[in-house]
Amino acid sequence: MRSARTYYRAAGFALYLFVSVAAGQAQPAPAPPANSTTQLPKYEVASIRENTNPNPRWSMSFTQDGVRAMDVTLLWVLHEAYGITDDELWSGGPTWIKEKRFDIEAKYDTDRYPNPTREERQEMLQQLLADRFKLVVHREPKEFPLYALVVAKGGPKFEETKLENLRQNPTYGVICTHQRGGKGVMEMSGCTLAQFAFDLGGNARNDLGRRVADQTGLNGHYTIALHWAPLSMANPAEQSANATDPTGPSIFTAVKEQLGLELKPMTGPLDTMVIDHAELPNEN
Repeated sequence: MRSARTYYRAAGFALYLFVSVAAGQAQPAPAPPANSTTQLPKYEVASIRENTNPNPRWSMSFTQDGVRAMDVTLLWVLHEAYGITDDELWSGGPTWIKEKRFDIEAKYDTDRYPNPTREERQEMLQQLLADRFKLVVHREPKEFPLYALVVAKGGPKFEETKLENLRQNPTYGVICTHQRGGKGVMEMSGCTLAQFAFDLGGNARNDLGRRVADQTGLNGHYTIALHWAPLSMANPAEQSANATDPTGPSIFTAVKEQLGLELKPMTGPLDTMVIDHAELPNEN
């Protein structure tokens, strides 16, 4: 993991601003009720061009009046549009969705839509993809082996991040920041337990072998520090270089002793997304 990472996915949406959510637990933006008379925001103008630069420098972010992306694959944009950022939870579609790269810029009328929510921005992006890439997708829940992150006896051993230390963004709200992250170490500030669970499933993937689902019932933004000894890897030198203490506790012991939480094996449903159809867009 990169150090001092924030959830501006581009730099996740160039921002690892894509505010991270528990893997597969993010739900696609809900459609309005069938009898709704509310007119949803939409992009007034949009430009999509294929990018063939041999030295990719991807970035993507919501802007004050739209969205701007550079050197992104369609799959990358789908992560942002539907809030499911784990590649393994996407299936179907032509091979080029992971290969061809695009520059995308779209704008909406800020007078008509002065403050669209993040969910509305996602809906706008979904509609743009449907219009220009002829995209058709559907959601398909599937059962996966998971670890449930729950509160251990005695309660949590970490604190909520102080209000004055929270980083705020007008589109994404509170930003989850990583001071340190990698094999054997996670230090985070202003993060939800869903965000922590998502990253734990990635940082400790070799130790756990399955995703982590937040079931703590804790809804704040927290400052969390976790250190453990990663399991032996194919390259021992890599382990010793990244682990804070190769003789330290296992991930399961560390989560319980340092955070007052537990990891309990379970099987549960995660949303997966199936790409039924996609076409290369006409440039404009």
